[in-house]
Amino acid sequence: MKKSILFFLFILLFPWIGKTQSPNLKFDSITFDKQLEIANRFIECEYYTQLAVDKFSKLEDVSSSDWFSFSENQAWHTIGGISDGNSFRITQHVIFDSANRVSDFTGISDTSKLIASGSALARANTQFRSIRDTSNLYFNTFIYRNPDLTVSVWFLPAFQPSGQAIYGCEWEFVFDKNGINLLRQNKFTNKITGVWIGEPRELWLNYRNTDKPTLGSVFFAQYFRDYFTRIRIDTRISTSTTKKETSGKYSWSHRMK
Repeated sequence: MKKSILFFLFILLFPWIGKTQSPNLKFDSITFDKQLEIANRFIECEYYTQLAVDKFSKLEDVSSSDWFSFSENQAWHTIGGISDGNSFRITQHVIFDSANRVSDFTGISDTSKLIASGSALARANTQFRSIRDTSNLYFNTFIYRNPDLTVSVWFLPAFQPSGQAIYGCEWEFVFDKNGINLLRQNKFTNKITGVWIGEPRELWLNYRNTDKPTLGSVFFAQYFRDYFTRIRIDTRISTSTTKKETSGKYSWSHRMK
């Protein structure tokens, strides 16, 4: 009788003991696939931006310029410009051909749309400056135009000069379609972790204080997947794993806990 009472009290005090994950809980593949699409787009953006910066840095000092890339009509463009913290003035506009050769763009472009993206970038950089300065980290900056025409500016940790890849923090600043008014700021901060790039091994990314993989975690896995045998994003309720198949292609799998 005493044992039964003690067990009953134990269950009341610790109700989660003995419970398992709901069998009806399913992985949110729709959100993940969208994040994967955006992450891959960011990787392409960084590639083309760096090509353009490398070209202009041989001709002039571009340290004071802000840069962003975008895809339009099956071609990649990169914009360089000067900002005063609020406005943005375009100084370079280049386009890449199918062989990734870069040349000055001489066609017609939607200048207002480009200015809006540049203005959002300038204002986000102003907002983010204190975080960047106090964190002592290098960040990649990406612009994404959302389906509702608002403009998102993302800050994700870059590959650091120390040789470490960083994960565990990310920021999104969402502006109106004109890139002027800040509508909201989204952030995810975890324990900021540095990973040395070297001998291939399995890597677990600790995101156990959230229920779903974040865009930053998916970007990290996609960007650095060649350096590891497999990468797992470990959240509170699921594990998402990317690995290279024998065919040479990468795949993702998801498991609920």
